[in-house]
Amino acid sequence: MRPIRRSLTAAAALSMLGVDVAAVVAVVPTVDPARVRIVPASQLFRRFWAKGIVAVTMPWAVYVTPAVLHRITSSDDRHGLARLVVHELVHLHQYRTAGPLRHIGRYVADYLRGRRGGLGHWDAYLGIEAEVEARRLAAEFADSQGPR
Repeated sequence: MRPIRRSLTAAAALSMLGVDVAAVVAVVPTVDPARVRIVPASQLFRRFWAKGIVAVTMPWAVYVTPAVLHRITSSDDRHGLARLVVHELVHLHQYRTAGPLRHIGRYVADYLRGRRGGLGHWDAYLGIEAEVEARRLAAEFADSQGPR
């Protein structure tokens, strides 16, 4: 498997995965998947990611590991990948509704609250309200719409 090095739009990724893009827009109304780029993250950028992270959403793009981008374009694990793309679009929706600074502030505060409460890294991460919401909405979407 040779990872691809180009980006694509979230709409193109969802279409490749057999997902109704209009149904996704109903879940994340502030996001236009045709204008969101899914970009392979550089090796340098990925060095700052926690182990096991495969995607990071910024206000301007969704960064994924090159392997994930390759899997999207090869339609491997369509259901799981559709769920991942929707999850990341939910994060973009969160950025847009709360504003980037408020969103990041809440995200970090939730994580630190979990760590201060005695949780390990992954449990604190999984307890972040924005992550809980993104997993819930992506799961609900996948269960109700899912890839065709």
